[in-house]
Amino acid sequence: MKTSLVLALLAAATAGLSAQEIELPPMVVTGTFELRQTPSVTDLFTLHLQRQMETKRAVEEMVERTPWYYSRLWRYFPVPLGSSQNDSAQFFTPNYLSSDYRNTERTLIESRKHSLFGGR
Repeated sequence: MKTSLVLALLAAATAGLSAQEIELPPMVVTGTFELRQTPSVTDLFTLHLQRQMETKRAVEEMVERTPWYYSRLWRYFPVPLGSSQNDSAQFFTPNYLSSDYRNTERTLIESRKHSLFGGR
């Protein structure tokens, strides 16, 4: 029952649409159409990969030509901590006993005293 009602409504709607057709005058096209030839997606991807490989080769050649003291091998060696003239006590002194920490703490306390939001 419901399907026949739906089919009747669709038939009425299509009959109403066919009565609204308009006839257009013919169009005359002059000139030539040329399609612009663009490379395909696979060609573009291949070019991208080739550029990456060329760049990598150029970097490898530059690394080969650099002097030995710029070698990547030196990355794996630890960096020296500095000269032996430095005071070794600085490595054993806790941070809160250092003069820099105390100066920073003092300026922080002073700024809290003069702050608008510090309730003291």
